[in-house]
Amino acid sequence: MKSRLILAFVFLSGCFFALSGCDGSAKEKAELQSKLAQLEETLKQTQSEKNKLQADATRLSQSLDKAKSELANVTQRRDELQKQVNELATSRREAQTAANNAQAKIDELTAQLQKQAKVTSELESQTNTVRSVIEQLEKKLDLASAR
Repeated sequence: MKSRLILAFVFLSGCFFALSGCDGSAKEKAELQSKLAQLEETLKQTQSEKNKLQADATRLSQSLDKAKSELANVTQRRDELQKQVNELATSRREAQTAANNAQAKIDELTAQLQKQAKVTSELESQTNTVRSVIEQLEKKLDLASAR
């Protein structure tokens, strides 16, 4: 669009200068000057829009660079967190294995304790029986020695 406007501007300028040397009417000259003024104004507007678009492109490029940088940071952080997740999952599995082993040991010790409690109970019963027999024997001895 810019190149077309410049080309039209050059063409009309050439026509304007070519006709100014001729015996053309003042009306034609005025029309050409008016068109030339319009083209110059359009050229200024086009250059202004071009400058704005370049500024927008620069701003967008900077925003894109910033977004890429932030994305790289987020990606790096995600990778670091994934490593931590993997480490925690391994630790969890190890802890679960240790807990299962501990529970098995607890179950084994509980069974042993129950066996020991049963043996203890049987021994207490036997002890009570022996005491009872001893007491009876002591009574018989006391009676025999008293006679």
